[in-house]
Amino acid sequence: MKRIILLSLLYFSPNVFGQLFESIEKEAANVFLMNENNSNSIIGLEKLRTTLSADIEKSDLEKTYNAKPSVIDTLRRHFDLFENESKNISSDSALFLFNLWYLHLSNIFYDYKKEKFLSSNKTKFLLFSTSMSCHCTLEMCKNQTIDILNFIKENNNEYDYWIIDSYEHNDLQLKYETFFAPSVIVFDDLNKVLLKIEYEQNMKEQLVSFLNHKPNTEEVNNE
Repeated sequence: MKRIILLSLLYFSPNVFGQLFESIEKEAANVFLMNENNSNSIIGLEKLRTTLSADIEKSDLEKTYNAKPSVIDTLRRHFDLFENESKNISSDSALFLFNLWYLHLSNIFYDYKKEKFLSSNKTKFLLFSTSMSCHCTLEMCKNQTIDILNFIKENNNEYDYWIIDSYEHNDLQLKYETFFAPSVIVFDDLNKVLLKIEYEQNMKEQLVSFLNHKPNTEEVNNE
């Protein structure tokens, strides 16, 4: 019996670890959604803090995510700093800072998420956000991140998404000639571009309109 339990743990542990990024990202998304309409101090950080604090084997981290423990430590310290700074400010201001932490998370797991995203067989959204710009652009990036997360939730995870920091990683921006942030690209299951929305306040409305009338052939909108 003990041998069976041990073998079961060995069999399932890589799969559990393989969900590390997904677990952190899920709790981070929940923080955005829980605080969207909250005007008081930021709430819902407990589960994210617990997930982020979990012990991680160095070999598993390097093998699965090509990341070093020291890099994860910087993410944890950034989170601690965010929590301290968010205690005496409004939820909206805290979400502005939280979005910068979220992009830090995205940067660390960039290669891992890129492979997962491009191999998805769903219609998917790529949001080019940025961690370095004027305040109005950073605010717009934060708002559109929340819009994307809301859209995914409203559609019961029918679509996949990826939010990247185009200040740190601009290879896909160059590839798809999308030079503004925030901007959204919609891909089909074969990674063909269906739609581009660049620096638009009503990004979510355009997504809804397009997907409700999605053509059968590829359409690229550069407007």
